[in-house]
Amino acid sequence: MNVDNVELACRDLVFHFNKAYLQDPEIPMWVVKTKGKTYYVDHVEANIPWSTKETPDNEHTKGSIKFKNCLCTIDEFNCATISELTEEDKFRLSAKERPIIVMTEGRDIRPLVQNLGHYDILVISGACTTTKYVVQLKKESDLTYLSLQFNGYRVLNENEMYYKRYIKWLWNDKDPQYEYVYEEDYEYS
Repeated sequence: MNVDNVELACRDLVFHFNKAYLQDPEIPMWVVKTKGKTYYVDHVEANIPWSTKETPDNEHTKGSIKFKNCLCTIDEFNCATISELTEEDKFRLSAKERPIIVMTEGRDIRPLVQNLGHYDILVISGACTTTKYVVQLKKESDLTYLSLQFNGYRVLNENEMYYKRYIKWLWNDKDPQYEYVYEEDYEYS
């Protein structure tokens, strides 16, 4: 998995030609829509069955190509690849939808998340001897509880370095340069 790619587990996905491309060739040629979001891409590849979706009453798009239960990967070249969605993909990507938070106070993270469902707490050394504590919550609703208790954390976005490091740790390689905080050996700093 390349952490720079955008990956989407899609129940329904449609793509169609972007008419705006005719006026400005700098605008990507294709429109991919799924989960209520629109992605503008330069190229689309697919190796799974599809059907057409006709929308004659839509003044903008009269028809599109429709896929069901697929994985859409948009790479660094802005190419969307549509492929079969596996059970492993569903599990891996559902975890990405859960919030990952970062904070600098190690003594605060364990008591804050101990009553919440969470995954590994990762300690990452940053610039100028700073240390970041990164953890993924199991439910987005736990952010509400957390915000009532403490405001010294920040929710990470997919494009941020600490987010990418955490996902890479969780799913790919347990890189020894990062320290995993085990429940039994956690010390308040």
